[in-house]
Amino acid sequence: MKKETFTMLLSLAVIAILVIPVGTSVFILGFIFGDSPCVLCWAQRTGMVIISLIGIFILRYGPRPRYLGLGILVGAAGIYMSLRHSSLHILRDVGQGFSIEILGAHTYIWALFIYWFCVVAIGIALLLMKEGDATGSINELGVLGKIAQWAFFIVVGANIFQAVTSTGPPPFMGQSDPVRYSFNPKRWVWSLEEWEPYPISFRGRWAIDKPSISTLDSDPRRGPLANLREIRVKKHETLSLNLNGDVTDIAYNDLTDQFLLTTKRGGVYIIDGAMREISRYTVIDPGFSIDLSELNGAAFIDSQTVAVLADNKSYVILKKNDKADADKNYRFFLESFDRVDEIDRSRFSTIRAKMMYVMSLGYDAAGSSFYTITVPNNRHKKLVISRFDKEDMTLSEEYSPTISSQSGLQLKDTKRSIDEYYVTGIAIKNGLMYAISAAYHTLLVIDLEKREIISADAVDGISKPNGIAIKGADLYIIGDKNDVDIIDLPLSN
Repeated sequence: MKKETFTMLLSLAVIAILVIPVGTSVFILGFIFGDSPCVLCWAQRTGMVIISLIGIFILRYGPRPRYLGLGILVGAAGIYMSLRHSSLHILRDVGQGFSIEILGAHTYIWALFIYWFCVVAIGIALLLMKEGDATGSINELGVLGKIAQWAFFIVVGANIFQAVTSTGPPPFMGQSDPVRYSFNPKRWVWSLEEWEPYPISFRGRWAIDKPSISTLDSDPRRGPLANLREIRVKKHETLSLNLNGDVTDIAYNDLTDQFLLTTKRGGVYIIDGAMREISRYTVIDPGFSIDLSELNGAAFIDSQTVAVLADNKSYVILKKNDKADADKNYRFFLESFDRVDEIDRSRFSTIRAKMMYVMSLGYDAAGSSFYTITVPNNRHKKLVISRFDKEDMTLSEEYSPTISSQSGLQLKDTKRSIDEYYVTGIAIKNGLMYAISAAYHTLLVIDLEKREIISADAVDGISKPNGIAIKGADLYIIGDKNDVDIIDLPLSN
């Protein structure tokens, strides 16, 4: 490329960046429409200013490697900041976003495109450069170069004015949710909120520990609820089946008199009602298509179909088939390809439960709905029940249950909460959800229609529970060592 052509194109590019995104943001969106940037907007706008300055330096001193390299680094940082900003809003409902929309996209989306264009443009410039072009030389700015230089001074000056008036001088800084811009000093809001200490993490609020029951307190007397009844274990068994790991959940189907088991290593087992023989099984490939993490939930949909759930709310629907195509199923399973078909593999999406894992899955045949309950973690502690309609597997209801005034239950003091419970298994019968907590070994009974905890029982003397199933008038509790404890089903009708 000829030097004159390169200089003209670069001058136009610098002018375009200064006038269109940066200039429009400050003069039109800011001074006319009153749009104030948040801290992330300022970071994106500052990066564009730096890229413009680099362009002016190249016009003056030539395409030196340090300028081009710095331009790529700033562009990469801008792409990151744009992605970070967009990710805060990208999953909102259609039409929702932050600040003013331009041609159907908000400013942080446009920033991503602009930075991407800058990085691509620098890459093309490097490809077209000839040997010796990178040495650089002091050049006189042409007409377009001088226009770019003066545009830089004017646009940056306007941005400095808006920054100082809208966010204040140091130590004040931008706000996460800025107020409408005004030239009236009485309406300026200078904030220090972004200096408030917050745990530093590469993953931010997503830095959540994986669920674990190994260190939970098992004493029901130390739980948050007072006036618990006590349930005694009437029978104890230990599974002697050849499983590929410890059991993580259990479910029962009364039509076939069969139990369903899941294991930590992706195993799905259908066994007889006496828990003596495996009738069929498979081992799911947890990394195929969707990350299944660790299976922690199991439920019969009908006598032929089952659902299994991972702690990250990803699920698989399986169906019995004695004539399954083993070759076709190879991509889904790690073992036993010929007796089970995969019907669906996808994810449950939630709102209140988004930042929490689950360790349970229940199916209500009367309501054609799946249910999950969250477990607390190092950042978020809230017991949230989520319901998903079987027809489209979409969230239909989400709530935190309350304690029924007629239950006789009460919290020991105002600092305690039902959010302390760590539900690892649920089963549903006659409109009641039975939820076993590995923390404080407590069985909660929840009325699904009233959204209330109507009963709570201390179940002492069991190993850490991983799941529960209802068989007749009995409740089967599977423990972390594959122990099975059987108790009377409370409030059965």
